Amino acid sequence: MLSETEWFTETLDGKFRINSINIYRKLSTQIVTKLDNNLSVSEILNWIKRETVKAFRSKYSYAPQVGALNNAMGRWNELIATSLLSEIVLEMNQEHRACIAVFSLPNSQLQKEGADEASAKILSLFSKDEFYAGKTLAKITPFKEKIFMPSPDYIIIVFRDSEISNFVNKLLEQQARDADSLELYNFFKGKLHIEEVKAAVSLKTSNRPDRRYQPLFEAAMIKAMGYALQQSWQYYMVVSELTSADRTIFSTAIAPHGIALEQNFKLVDGTYTYTRKADLVPLVEAAVQQ
Repeated sequence: MLSETEWFTETLDGKFRINSINIYRKLSTQIVTKLDNNLSVSEILNWIKRETVKAFRSKYSYAPQVGALNNAMGRWNELIATSLLSEIVLEMNQEHRACIAVFSLPNSQLQKEGADEASAKILSLFSKDEFYAGKTLAKITPFKEKIFMPSPDYIIIVFRDSEISNFVNKLLEQQARDADSLELYNFFKGKLHIEEVKAAVSLKTSNRPDRRYQPLFEAAMIKAMGYALQQSWQYYMVVSELTSADRTIFSTAIAPHGIALEQNFKLVDGTYTYTRKADLVPLVEAAVQQ
């Protein structure tokens, strides 16, 4: 087991932070075994939660705060999904000699004045010269620095250069093991052509009413940019729990630019419930067929 200082950190206000990534890394071998044994994601998350609560009680003699545990559960859910998506894409690449990659983006941050990088991390994937006059991304160049949006949880791409496929597959193997790695993002950053991006994915354990519209804002921005750039970028929702309200909103919501154009453009292209690896296969298949 990790030392207590690696599992938890005391903050300046006397509270404790759960070091979710450290815990996941320590338990990763057992997590992989449980995934291989086809345990559901919720079963694995609850097991990690129990191990964390047990360790916290052992040190502090009381249970960690519910909010801190919920935040950690969300992060563990993302890490498991990253591993599973990486495995799915790797298998598709090997079976079909495809050139697919899936990876997370860093959190979008407001750039310092004069910085030569957009705040929206999805835009940092493209070569800077693609924003020059006469190039494919020139249409959004005038307001590139005014595009503010959270980073989608995942980007799915189909890349052109088959000569790098072996290297990309190695990075996918690494990402399946070390799910918090940004190696694939760093590799593709500033190199992609606009048509290589196929889909963005939002992953949530559940959509609280006060947070349900955050991923829809991401979707709206991506869809608006895709429309302006004549790209059919897809946006998918992945949830562990799908309420009737979620189903209604995600299946019927109109893209905001569709209202202005008086056309019923779909905002979310597909919603997938996620309990096991097999649940994510149709999502990847739908994305790469675009």
